[in-house]
Amino acid sequence: MNKVMVVFKREYLAQVQSKTFLVTIVLMPVLMGGSILVQKFVGDGVDTKDRKIAIIDRTSQLYPQIEQLAQQRNENAITNDAGEKVRPAFKLSQIAPEDDAEAQRLALSKQVKAKELDAFLDIGSNVLNSDATDSGADEVRYHSQSPTDREFLRWLEGQLNRLVLPVRFKEANLSPDVVSNAIRPIDVRNLGLIKVDEAGNVKDAEEADRFTSFIVPYGFCMLMFMAVMISGPQMMQNIIEEKMQRIAEVLMGSIPPFQLMLGKLLGVMGVALTLLGLYLGGGYFVADYYGHGDLLPVSQIVWMLVYAALAMVMFGSIFCGIGAACSEVKDAQSLLMPVMIVIVLPLMMIVPIIQAPNGPLATYVSFFPPATPMIMITRMAVPPGIPIWQPLLGIPIVLLFTVFCIFAAGRVFRIGLLMQGKPPKAGELAKWVIKG
Repeated sequence: MNKVMVVFKREYLAQVQSKTFLVTIVLMPVLMGGSILVQKFVGDGVDTKDRKIAIIDRTSQLYPQIEQLAQQRNENAITNDAGEKVRPAFKLSQIAPEDDAEAQRLALSKQVKAKELDAFLDIGSNVLNSDATDSGADEVRYHSQSPTDREFLRWLEGQLNRLVLPVRFKEANLSPDVVSNAIRPIDVRNLGLIKVDEAGNVKDAEEADRFTSFIVPYGFCMLMFMAVMISGPQMMQNIIEEKMQRIAEVLMGSIPPFQLMLGKLLGVMGVALTLLGLYLGGGYFVADYYGHGDLLPVSQIVWMLVYAALAMVMFGSIFCGIGAACSEVKDAQSLLMPVMIVIVLPLMMIVPIIQAPNGPLATYVSFFPPATPMIMITRMAVPPGIPIWQPLLGIPIVLLFTVFCIFAAGRVFRIGLLMQGKPPKAGELAKWVIKG
């Protein structure tokens, strides 16, 4: 056991004291929050080039009003307080309607392709009629070759409804104010539960924060995923380097293979728990400082560390076996592929699982051992949580699978650590595991 602890201490300190570990501590929050920050800072970085839009108004009534509204927007809504242009201007031009609508739309489409126009709009002749029966004449067609550019389309939809609906109401002898009040949408507030504070006073429900309800469980899952991906492959690479430099042969002369592997697994687990402890502890104190400590309860942090330890031993043993079986890093790529698929699997299902943490999909997948740690922690972080028997049952399930992984990896490690040359195929690895 002393030899195991020596290996553990060496592996742990070698990674924790390295510059790579310190850089990881800084980069992990950048990687996790990078996409959010980028979207925030470049959210207004739209293309401000003017949009040239041709409009065919078959009603002969709407174009002047649309043009006037577009001019008002160009004068008042496309610059910020500093006078910088932050939105594109709409340069509208009216096209007289022709009898052959299809031929006219084809000609305008060619102009769009030739970059003479950005898009064109065809307003049907019966758009203003409240009882129009010709669906073709009752539609508004917007044509462009940039379907993702919705700047003009979003603006137009709102303006057209404000222009057209009052005309339809008047034609149908309906009061616009009466109709507007009658069809006014109902505002449904998304609230939490009524609570009673420590003094016994009833506390009104607070507005539910959908973003926080999603980002907290997503953050737990991503933390565990990154801990596995940072520590596991690094250990595998270290084992391959020890094989290449013949260091493994020296180590095998003083310590049994299984004890050597166990020490490395404990070292990797210690590194991952240290990393997670730093971020979970820091996140808890920051949340508590701003009055949101309930978002990261201590019980959830404890469960996270327990399942993270199991996940690191489980996946770490697999990485150990792959490292021992290969003589070069490039040889490990083919063996890593199925492992990576299993590790990434929870992330592929994270959104439906957060939306329905107690649904059948989330429940069944959380008892699939390789995915159990990430899925179970994610489900526990979604209010109101899951039945306590589920995470308790998940622990022995993961433990049994982990024991199998350690047993299989131990046999591969014992045979493969001293082998050089061509890496074994999957069939050979299976023979090593079965026959030893």
